[in-house]
Amino acid sequence: MITLKNIFGSDAAKTTQQTSIPQAQNPNNRQEGETYHHWGLRICAIADGACLTLRPYLHNVYNYIHKEQVENEALQEEERRKVRCQIEQKQNDIGALNGQLNDCKQKQEDKKDKISELNEEKRELRNKAYEVNKAAKLKLIIGLVILIPLTFYLFLFYSSTFYSAFFKDFGASDTVLNSTFDAQALSRALEASVTELCFVLCAPVIFMGLGFCLHFFAIQKSWTKYFKMSAILCVTFVFDAILAYMIGKNLHMVEVIIGTADLDSPYGLAEATSDINTWTVIFCGFIVYIIWGIVFDMTMSAYAQLDLNFVNIRAIERQIRVLETEIDEEKQKEQTLNNQINGLNNNVVELTLQLSRTVIIDKDAIRTEMTNFFTGWAAQMNVLGKNQREQQDAHETFENTINALLN
Repeated sequence: MITLKNIFGSDAAKTTQQTSIPQAQNPNNRQEGETYHHWGLRICAIADGACLTLRPYLHNVYNYIHKEQVENEALQEEERRKVRCQIEQKQNDIGALNGQLNDCKQKQEDKKDKISELNEEKRELRNKAYEVNKAAKLKLIIGLVILIPLTFYLFLFYSSTFYSAFFKDFGASDTVLNSTFDAQALSRALEASVTELCFVLCAPVIFMGLGFCLHFFAIQKSWTKYFKMSAILCVTFVFDAILAYMIGKNLHMVEVIIGTADLDSPYGLAEATSDINTWTVIFCGFIVYIIWGIVFDMTMSAYAQLDLNFVNIRAIERQIRVLETEIDEEKQKEQTLNNQINGLNNNVVELTLQLSRTVIIDKDAIRTEMTNFFTGWAAQMNVLGKNQREQQDAHETFENTINALLN
């Protein structure tokens, strides 16, 4: 009988015997019971921490974990259950958002209906006969009763004060009273010149113009109106203070001339601040000016509200503007809800496709174990004495590889 040994000799027989013995396990593969961290330590030691070998080893780890997940039927079923739960949760979220979306649309329709009702009511008021607002009429009458005497007072005060501060020749009989309320100020100014008279007449007009500006700024809607009103009040106060200082200084000069004050006594800001004449002029002008401005504002507001139909129309227009603003807010909310619903629908589509696949891969688990592997690799690099640059290159290689594999 011809045997294998007869044909190929003893060497062939030895080869046949060797093929029947199991091959040794590949040292690059994960050993039984070995953690991924220890695997990274061991492989890094084998590769002597060479960065060029890290990428293929990471691919090897990825394939190993991927194969484990594919072959683990219990894991696959658990992952499918998780995906089904996610789909159900997102569908519930979509249902809740659709409910909010319907409420949002309904609110818009309700507000639009309300605007239509208000527009119809506004048209009826415009066609309605003129109707006087009795409360506004009463405020207007009271305001005029107070405003007219105050206007006459301010006209007399500022015309007299301007004349006394700039043109009057003070005598021994002059006091702060006849300097601020000089009945002959206009006639004496006219005797001097027409220009002087015009200058004196402009004084009350200037201050009343400032009062009108105060009312104009008060009715504005911008928050900057408070700065403007403060500026008007400051300008008026400084103007009054200058007039008071000039009159006080002239009265002091008279006192020096008649001998009731020392010849070398000065009259500066410090003396004016402590002089009762200065404060008398300021308060007789500035305080009354503020009262005049308040009454003027009240009177103008009452006049604006005299037509009751016009007042009601303005109130309706304010309501319409508020409703239009609320509709715009609801539209923005609707857009946000639509974006959220579209995003969830896309997620459901992605999860459904994932559920229809043959296998489901848990990428988070892969990332975790690959990170454990690289942690071991990095720790071994420290043991091997690799420098900072080599460790940084290894870290960049790991990040680039894991992002490419998982994304």
